[in-house]
Amino acid sequence: MGEGYREFEKLLSMVPEDVLKEVEEYERSEMERHRRSGSKKPFPSNEDVAEAIKEVCGGVITRGNIDELFEAVKKYLEEKGFDTRFLTEGRFWRLVTSLVKKGIIKVRL
Repeated sequence: MGEGYREFEKLLSMVPEDVLKEVEEYERSEMERHRRSGSKKPFPSNEDVAEAIKEVCGGVITRGNIDELFEAVKKYLEEKGFDTRFLTEGRFWRLVTSLVKKGIIKVRL
């Protein structure tokens, strides 16, 4: 996993256990509410995709991760409960380009 993921785990370890349990219970109740109402998995927003890109690549795109980046981000989003059927490579690469232009992620090829 990328540096962003390790940083996230580090920050998560500082969260009090009771707060984590409260958040997990809230997420479970929300997922159950969606199941009961017949709702399907949500589609990821551009913000969701951008966050996933940053997490998966750790803030740096390299030769080693560029070829698998799209599929890795889709898998990451699916693990988070999103429906990625309509996440196109065009939309994905537009978001990557935007993040690079803003200096949020770096390219080292």
